[in-house]
Amino acid sequence: MNILSKFRFKWFISTKSIGYSIDFFERVYKIYLNHKKVIHWRDGYPVYSLSTPAVYSKPAVNLFARSVFSTIQNRNLPNLMSFAVNDICNVRCKHCSFFESVDDISRQSLDLKQSQKLIKDAQELGVSVINIVGGEPLLREDLAEIISSIDKDLSTAILFTNGLILEAKVQKLRQAGLDGVYISIDSADKETHDQKRQKEGLFDKAMLGIEAAKKTGLSVGISCVISEDDFRNGMLEKIIELGKKIGVHEVLIFDMVPVGRAKDRGDLIDNRDWIEEMIEFTEKYNDDKTYPGILVYAYATSYRSTGCSGGTSYFYVSPYGDISPCDFNHEGFGNVLEKPLHKIWDKLSSHPDFHQATWNGCKMKDSNFIKQKESSKPNSCSGCNC
Repeated sequence: MNILSKFRFKWFISTKSIGYSIDFFERVYKIYLNHKKVIHWRDGYPVYSLSTPAVYSKPAVNLFARSVFSTIQNRNLPNLMSFAVNDICNVRCKHCSFFESVDDISRQSLDLKQSQKLIKDAQELGVSVINIVGGEPLLREDLAEIISSIDKDLSTAILFTNGLILEAKVQKLRQAGLDGVYISIDSADKETHDQKRQKEGLFDKAMLGIEAAKKTGLSVGISCVISEDDFRNGMLEKIIELGKKIGVHEVLIFDMVPVGRAKDRGDLIDNRDWIEEMIEFTEKYNDDKTYPGILVYAYATSYRSTGCSGGTSYFYVSPYGDISPCDFNHEGFGNVLEKPLHKIWDKLSSHPDFHQATWNGCKMKDSNFIKQKESSKPNSCSGCNC
């Protein structure tokens, strides 16, 4: 390449790279989220979703770097971990995927040192997003210490909470290194919301928590669980309008899954027509920059986006250290107190049911997957540490 050609190439890069970068990120997030709008600027970095690191942040560098090494190694590496830091809660939601009966919980949760080791080991595997869940994680007294142990050069930290006691704790958690928070709101009508979660006054407390979280500079989202009836009667539309009114950055929509306290809801299995309608319904809000970003879980787990990523790029850790494919599928693959995390991940990510993403949405709502797991139970050893 002669001097003139080199100069021309450098000039081309300097004038075109900015536009190319914008096009690249917009396309990536349009595929993943079903929108391409920046929903928040956190600490000077653009955020497309609470579920991903801020663009150009160090955790985002880690995400893309690990993607390269995943290709080089020809194996799945995790980029997302949900860690349930406790097994207690101050509300009793009818749709909870964790509890069947709070009173049945008797095992010991990981202590601070064990939690910190789990986080370190997860980050060594490549995790760039750490979801702090529960139970109700704000009830854990050393939560700030857990969050502060996350290496912020590698991972972004996101909290899921019912918001009951968020207002009093959010400033300390922000100082500890928390990046974002999802507050559960299942109805724009406070009486209905409180009834769904069986806690009077919860809605008002959650609103105070949301306002306090926004003032700290956190990325703030609403997380809601929607049934077909909720969608049909306009409840989802009202939640989205509420999100716009109170100025949250994102609305995360879960369709109800037949697990936990909703395990007997057979009507939730193989019922996708209304979910497709819901995905289409939310597009107009994602095309409108005056609304929060709308992330539909069923969209993300479909062929349009990542698909069901449990075991391919995501895993869940119970309060006791058990590793499972996701929050909704508690099939055990080992415990971090008994076996190194990387070996458990290797077992999970190479399992025939989880070694690649599936395109039919949540596996726990797929009758074929459920039947297969039921038929294999007598001879299965997937929950052991062999």
